[in-house]
Amino acid sequence: MLDTTTNRRLNPDRDLVARMATKDGAALDELLARHERTAYAVAIGILSDPAEAERAVSQAFHEAFRQADRYVPGELTVLAWLTSLTRRHAEAIRAVPS
Repeated sequence: MLDTTTNRRLNPDRDLVARMATKDGAALDELLARHERTAYAVAIGILSDPAEAERAVSQAFHEAFRQADRYVPGELTVLAWLTSLTRRHAEAIRAVPS
């Protein structure tokens, strides 16, 4: 398990996003370890289905990895950016009829 307190000091979220922009998978793993619970809480609040919530979180973090070069520091915190992506994916999943 990652020591997130030490890792946050050594690798602030914005630095991890910058590393993700260079396709550093370890940076994605670290960001996921830090924020997946919060993202899941957002998704489950929208979807009420654990499997669908996990799917929304997965899609959001994959999008964050693919589009990390578009993140603008100072515009949103990394956590706000990730929860925004999660919310968008969860709402898209909810909008699709079963």
